[in-house]
This record gives sequence, structure tokens and C-alpha cells, in this order.
Amino acid sequence: MFRELRERSRKTFYNWYVESHIVGAAAAVFAVQQLSILPPHSPTLIGLLVSALGAFALFLRETPPRRILTLFFVFALAASYAALRADLRMGDELAREHEGRDIEIVGVIDEMPQRNERSVRFAFRVEAVLTPSVHVPQRISLGWYQPPVRELVRDPLPELHAGERWRWTVRLKRPHGNANPAGFDAEAWMLERNLRASGSIQVDEFSKRLDANAGRLSDHLERLRESIRDRMRQALAEKPYAGVLIALAIGDQAAISNADWSLFNATAVSHLLSISGAHVTLFAAWIAFVTFAMWRRSPLLCARLPAHKAAAVVAAVVALLYAALTGFAVPAQRTCYMLVVAALSLLLSRSLSPWLVLSWSALAVLVIDPWAVLAVGFWFSFAAVAMLMYVTQNRIGRETAMRVAVKTQIAVTLGLVPLSLAFFQQVSLVGPIANAIAIPLISFLVIPLTLLWLVLPIDALLSVAHVLIDGLASLLKWLVSFNGAMWSQHSPPWWAVALAIAGVVWLLAPRLVKYRWVGALWCLPLFTVTPPTPEPGEFSVTALDIGQGTAVVVRTASKTMVYDTGPRWADDTDAGLRLIVPYLRASGSARVDGLVVSHLDLDHSGGAKSILANTPTTWLLTSMFAEADIIADARRRNIATYACQAGQRWTWDGVEFEVLHPDATSYLNAKLKTNDRSCVIKVKSARGQSALLTGDIERTSELTLVDRSSVALRADVLLVPHHGSLTSSVDEFIDAVSPRVALINAGYRNRFGHPREEVLSRYEARNIALLRTDWHGAITISSNDQFRHVRQERNERRRYWVDRVDPADKRPIE
Repeated sequence: MFRELRERSRKTFYNWYVESHIVGAAAAVFAVQQLSILPPHSPTLIGLLVSALGAFALFLRETPPRRILTLFFVFALAASYAALRADLRMGDELAREHEGRDIEIVGVIDEMPQRNERSVRFAFRVEAVLTPSVHVPQRISLGWYQPPVRELVRDPLPELHAGERWRWTVRLKRPHGNANPAGFDAEAWMLERNLRASGSIQVDEFSKRLDANAGRLSDHLERLRESIRDRMRQALAEKPYAGVLIALAIGDQAAISNADWSLFNATAVSHLLSISGAHVTLFAAWIAFVTFAMWRRSPLLCARLPAHKAAAVVAAVVALLYAALTGFAVPAQRTCYMLVVAALSLLLSRSLSPWLVLSWSALAVLVIDPWAVLAVGFWFSFAAVAMLMYVTQNRIGRETAMRVAVKTQIAVTLGLVPLSLAFFQQVSLVGPIANAIAIPLISFLVIPLTLLWLVLPIDALLSVAHVLIDGLASLLKWLVSFNGAMWSQHSPPWWAVALAIAGVVWLLAPRLVKYRWVGALWCLPLFTVTPPTPEPGEFSVTALDIGQGTAVVVRTASKTMVYDTGPRWADDTDAGLRLIVPYLRASGSARVDGLVVSHLDLDHSGGAKSILANTPTTWLLTSMFAEADIIADARRRNIATYACQAGQRWTWDGVEFEVLHPDATSYLNAKLKTNDRSCVIKVKSARGQSALLTGDIERTSELTLVDRSSVALRADVLLVPHHGSLTSSVDEFIDAVSPRVALINAGYRNRFGHPREEVLSRYEARNIALLRTDWHGAITISSNDQFRHVRQERNERRRYWVDRVDPADKRPIE
């Protein structure tokens, strides 16, 4: 008995020892991804070699003091490895002087193309650059786009397939996404997927398909995925949830519409509708069961390898193949590596704790892809499994299956709340109910039917699976229709998230642990620590980085005004849904007290409907005519609508708002350009600091304003008219406003060339500070400090991959 106890203690210590080193390595990889500048290449390489030798030498001679030193060497080894990988990837870049140039390249379509009515997009593996003295990264993102004006469309989009080798002329730009507070980091996303440039194909006589199939192993795999997708689309015809079944079969999440994703996210079942660890585990369990049943019938095979070991090995191998077929997302990777570790331990007759298996799988993910820590799926996948193990492993007493199911559901729900609020600022309150129905329905009916169709392509199987998904979607729509189905709030600070995670762990501790209720108190800062707001009588202005368009948020002590709503990119995608609503939620603006759409142009009004649909709004002020769809949509929602007219005034928290343009007579002139009917609003603090928001007014309106109210135009901050176009910013207008700071909403390397160099020179000649969303990301200034401090989001994101434009680089856009 004493020997058994000693052996158990030894195994426990061994598991803890290895787990601590793996956690240390993971922490090192995460720490590298927080760096603003990568260390030099040569010292990093030396550090990698020294730490590897040191860790190996200390592993050979273990003593308690050396164990701590070993942990240090493991941390240094992992950090050096991650930094070296990052340095190599960041080194494969497009030079800034080559952006926007016509470059001739040859390469292979590297993954399934994603197609809509306006474009075909895909990853492209570059094999050769035919343009002299130009370096193009090995892997880039390309799109074949239709002209923006439908009347200019001459030819339909081509049929492109994975594995095809093409010769193209392309125009590229460096990874450069929208940079907004608490917003999606597109540059990190591109780095993690090794897409080191993006661009468009220039259709000319040089374009030519060189090979139908390049013949790489990955090409065959992607073409297989593409053929399955095409077969499923044909089998399901135009059924509304065909994309969901495609995603379940091959992991093509782009097949699911934005509307469906919104529904699934609102009910917290989105993890079930992409290839998750549960799907891979279920598939592996089937394979293991069949293998075991067949293997045990052969005495010869059992003599060579026991049936349970053979089943584990075959299940792990098949799970790896299936995960590869589905795109090898992080949750699938985690499950596969756990299965591989478990199979190896079974083959070697070694007993490993589930925590050690999870740790080894995390290490495998990070060795293969150090940037996995940047993916939301990494944190949700490993956190969910960790919470499941935490409430089921090493607990005393027997529990019924129903009690275990309820307990694990509660544990996962509570455990993921801090992460959900950190990443999305939302938690579904109907999620437990939705998951209680969706998990068994999808896991034991929909997925088996879908996977069975892959083996036996009988379309009736997919039809039954679609009926089940359709019924589930109807139930989810009913659940989400209730008021309060979704909890939305501000973005919590990182320390509140960490404290809440610790609080949930303490709250779910074994029953013998005293004062578990204290864990609930540790969660309170997650909800109560809110972002700062302007003082009464003061206001802040945030020019959001929404690409080519305008979106400005003005906040007072208790009110929020949104001035313009950015562009619409597709029928179901716009700046309102993707950028403005998430920003409002993260910044603590639960309501839009006033929505101003300056004029009809799509780069100013494109996101209005999404804001009206997703954020409570008090009133809409616009210069659009009453027949506009946006006005009709607002009225259907019982939102007050007003025509924008000079002379309108209101006061919020001591801050004055005044409309300076257009006047009432402008609505009688049908020939007046919509730009010249833009709402111009002046915002003035109690102490006299002011900002002028100008929309797209052009020379005519600017001179009219100067003649009519030159004194009222004077402001400390000016939103530069029409994105810095040559049509606007005449000298008389700039002199009348006489701003200290000028904000420019413009898209990076936009096709209009905004802002124009000639316009910029007018402001520079007057020593007016210029701030641009295409260079600086979202820009926030406040009257609290008389606009002295400027928050530039690209400077706040202190990460090595963030693209920062050199202000000295002022070449005009071709």
C-alpha cells in the first residue's frame, strides 16, 4: 500500500512538473505576441540554441533547484522560437513602394475560392514574380472583382478552382485593416493565416490559366473539399440552411450567411455549427467502435496488437484526416492532438492525466502555429474543455448522468462568460436553453446524417438533416425574440476579466471548499467597472476607421450621437454592423440618442439600417428626402425622424449642438447635389471648445456657409469636408473655421486618392494638425483637455504586426 501511494505521488508530481513547463512555454508564446517590436534575428537565434541546450542538460539531471532553472530555460526556448517564427513571417513583406503597382505573378490558388455576386476571393501561393526588382510575399489574398458600377460589368465572374495555376497582373497592398477600439484586428487575422498582402486581379491579355491542377497534396485536398461543397449545394438546391450543413461537413464557415451567424451567436450555439472538437470526437468514437468490433474478431490481429489499442490508433489517424478535410481549425486541432496523445499513451501503456493530455495538445497547437493565441477559437476551445475537466475530474462521490450533464453545462456557460464579454461584449442569456436542445440534436442527428452522406451520397439524408436544422433555427428565432435574450455591455478591462475567471474557478470548486460564494464577488468588476465618460459640459469626438467613408461618434456625459454610418460593402455587410455597433457596445454606449445621416451617399449612409436594427435609437436627423429607405425603416421602428435644417439646436449635459447647414430652401432645389445638402453640425462645450462636422459639402456650400455665418463656423476641431477631395476645403472656408486640428475620414489607398495632396497642403500651410484614419486608425479627442491629447488607435495597438504608415511618405495614389 505504501509503495502504491508513493507511486501515485510520483505520477502526480510528474504530471504537475510537465504541465507547469508546458504552461510556461504557452505563456512565453503569448508574451511574444504582446511585443510591439520583435527582437533582432541573430540574438533570437542564439537565445534559441542556448535555451535548448540548457533545458536539455538540466532535464538529464533533475534536482529541485534545477527544476526552477529548467522552467526558465523552457520559457526562454518557447519565447525565442515564437519570436524567430514571427521574425521570419514578418520579413516576407511587400515593400511600401510596390503598393498599388501592376505586378505580374505566377502561382496557385491555395484554397477553395469564396464567391458572391460581386467577387471571387481566395488565398494565392506565389511561385514566381515576373516583374523585375519586386518581392511579393509567398502567400497573399486575392480577389477578382466586378466593377463597382453595375452598368460597367461586361463579363461574368470566372470559374476558379483550388489548385489551378494562373498567371496574373495584380495590384497589392500590405496587410492594413480597420483599427478601432475593441475592434476586430484584421492584420492579426492575416498574420495568423500567413496572408502577407492583399489585392485585386487586373483583367488583361496577360491573364492565363497555366495548369488545371498543380498537383500538390494540399491541392488535391482542397479540390476534394470544393467538390463536396458543390455536390452539397446541388443536392440542397436553394434551401436556406444549406450553408450550415456545408460548414458541418467540411468546415467552410463562409458558407453560412451573416444573418444566420447573428442568430447562432445570439443563442450561443455557433460553436456547434462549425467543425468543433465535439464533432471530431464523435467521428473518432464511431471509428474506434467499428475498429474495435472488427479487430477483436481476428485472433491473429489481436495477438499482434490488442483491439483497444488498435481502435485508439485508427481513431486518432482518421480524426487527423477528417480534421484536415475540414480545414484544421483550432478546436479540431486541439481534439486531434488530444486523441494522438491519448493513443500514444495507450500504446506505451502509460497512464496520463486528462490535464496532461490537454497540455500536450496545447503545446502541439502552439508549436505548429504560434499565432493561434491570437484566435478567439483557441481560447474558447481550451477554456471549455478545461472547465469540463475541472468540474468532473477528481471529484468525490457518484453523480447521475443528468446531474453531470447539467453541472458541465453550467460550468462551461459560466466559465466562458468572462471571455465572451472580453471578446464580444455580449452573452446569450438563452444560451443554456438553446444548447440543451441544440447539442443533442446536432451531435446525435444532424452531424451523423451529414457525415453518413459523405460515405453514402443519398440526398434524402441531407434533406432530413436540413429539416432538423430548419426546425432548430425556428426555435432559436423564437428564443431570441424575447426581451433580454442577450446581455450586452461595455468592454471590461483585462484585469477584471482575469479576476472574473479566477472567481468562476473558485465558485465551481468542490463542495468541501469553504466560502465559494466569494468567487461571485470577484466577478463584479467585470460588470461594474465602466469606461470613462466626458465630464458634464464636455464632449469627446471619435472618428472611426471604417475605410472610405465617414463615421463619427460624439459623446457627452450621458448621451451619444452618431454622425454618419460609413459604407455598405454588400447586401448583408456594412460598417454599421461590423464596426460601429461593436464600438458603441464596447465603449459603453447602450443607446444612440441621436443618429445623424448627413446625406444619401452610400459611404455615409451605408450602415444606418444596421444601427437602427441593432442599437436602440431615439431620433434620426438627415437631409435625405422622406422617400428614402432609411427614413421608412426608422418610422417602422417608431423612431422620430427630422429633416436637417440650419437653426436647429439642442443641449445635452451642458453641451450645445447646432445645425448650420442646409437651409430649408435647399430642399426645393432638386438639382442640388446631395453632397451640398450634407448636414453640418457644430458641437460646443460649456467652456467654449468646439468641433465642426461637415459631411461631404463642396465649394458651393462652403462659400455659402462663409457668407452666411462665418463667425459661427469657427471651431477648434474640423472634420475635413469630403474626405479631403479637390471639390472641397477652399481657402476661405478653412480660414473661417480656423481649426487647430483637422480630422480626415478616408480609406487606406482608396481608389479616389483621398485626401489629395493639394488639399493637405492648404491645411499644412496654416499649421493645422492633420489626423487621418487611414494612417492613425480611429482618432479620439476630448474637450476635457482642450483637445490636447489625441488617442490614435494604431499607436495604442502596440503589437509588432500593426501597420504604421510613415507620415513622411506622401506619394499620391495612382
